[in-house]
Amino acid sequence: WNNSISSPYEIMHLKTLVITLDLSTVEELPSAQQRIYVLSVAQISIDVVAADRIEKLQHDDIHQFQTSKRLSFPITANDENNDNGAICSPPIILNRLMQALHSGNHKLILRKWKQGARWWNLNMNHTDTSSSSSTTTDNSDNNNNTLAMARAEVAGYRLAKLAMNHHSQQLNNHNKKRKINAYVPDVVYFSHDDNDTVDTEGDPWAIFSYFGSNRVEGLDEDEDEERNIDVNIINNSTLKWDIKKVMSETKTPQSMSSSQRNHLIECKHYPSTMTKNRHEFGFDEPHPRHGRVPIDECSDYAHMILRDVVLPVQFSFFEWSSSSCPMQPSINGVEWKHNLCALAVDSQTSKPFQYHDMIAVYSLALQRLSTAQQNATIDDERMDTLFQMMHECVAALEHEWDGHDDRHPPPLPAVVCHMDLQPQNLTFWHDRNNDSEKDIDVDVHVSEHCSVASVMDYEEAAYADPRFEVLLICRKVLANLEQAEGLWKSYSSSVKLQTTF
Repeated sequence: WNNSISSPYEIMHLKTLVITLDLSTVEELPSAQQRIYVLSVAQISIDVVAADRIEKLQHDDIHQFQTSKRLSFPITANDENNDNGAICSPPIILNRLMQALHSGNHKLILRKWKQGARWWNLNMNHTDTSSSSSTTTDNSDNNNNTLAMARAEVAGYRLAKLAMNHHSQQLNNHNKKRKINAYVPDVVYFSHDDNDTVDTEGDPWAIFSYFGSNRVEGLDEDEDEERNIDVNIINNSTLKWDIKKVMSETKTPQSMSSSQRNHLIECKHYPSTMTKNRHEFGFDEPHPRHGRVPIDECSDYAHMILRDVVLPVQFSFFEWSSSSCPMQPSINGVEWKHNLCALAVDSQTSKPFQYHDMIAVYSLALQRLSTAQQNATIDDERMDTLFQMMHECVAALEHEWDGHDDRHPPPLPAVVCHMDLQPQNLTFWHDRNNDSEKDIDVDVHVSEHCSVASVMDYEEAAYADPRFEVLLICRKVLANLEQAEGLWKSYSSSVKLQTTF
């Protein structure tokens, strides 16, 4: 989260510096939508750079980092005590960076958003009523759409991280024990957080904390104790920072004992067993890209997602929305609303998506597709039949919403919804501590011993009615009405037990 500036006095003492990461290795990961790299950091340099050079430095580094093995980005520091020669408080981003390097064994994730990527559901610029049949596209529109998508995804990560951490803290406060909390990567730096110090025309990018398949947060793979950060920090600025204090305060909130770690092994069952063709909700439906969870495992998977991801995030938002629980003082109100707006119905307000907004998205999509079909040069009766079916489905949704108010679902506080909690967007643990037999086959999947290790890819996230999350799990994961009704029943029971809504 960025710090807000509350007084002219603070502005007088702000100084823009540049952090440069010297990289030992750069590894690009396969990704259909974006460019993703694993960065191994060898050294951190902090320096004063003239304001007119910051934009060029950052632009050159982000385009050449694979060959130059360096990546630079600007930060804002407070030199309030520097005039007196006193030690200054390091900027929060340095603590966040050191925390990420500590928990990720000196590794970070760099994500670059490519032009042309699009949202798949709610956040697809449905407030833009221009026709999709146009054959020309303005480059500035592409840049703006890509940046809007990047801002939304970054906001999704930040809000989900905050909610998951809050839920974990609440469990600790009440001495409740459960499986390891799902990890949401931290946004260490986002290129377009501060439009005054970046090239707003360039493609957006962000640095995230790293979460490896063999790493339990707080411990290294081969060590029982938390290891010391040995990344070399060179402070060439005139600011005097207590770097040793920063490093000593770098602790992982979810650290665990060696015995706890040894019970956990990576579980690849769900990502590796997805089926490309599945009979779901009365149809044989192909899924050529990633596939779907097999029918006989859908229910177990969905209930695990509900337990480990959906409810922890939503319960935090429910608590924050109540009048008896004011927003955490460490979260600046302006930044909180800014991130909500990036995921809301439009970018000017924090109005969440509701059921009728979903219908509007479908209606606009159908309108654009119909226009494109009318302008097609080849007649296709199959497409005409499909469009007729789509019209009937949208009309049914509109009928469900219109009419008597008792048809409307009862209100619930809005939350951040991931909207795509399928296996390709998560990693999983298998807890060997739950196995009754000493000699177990680690390749045998036991659903009740599996839990979510991390949650990624918030590119479809939205600030919306919390039931949207369950609706999308039913549509993307479950295969029939019986499974869907079972999940809704579990969700309803959990919400009623946890809240007064």
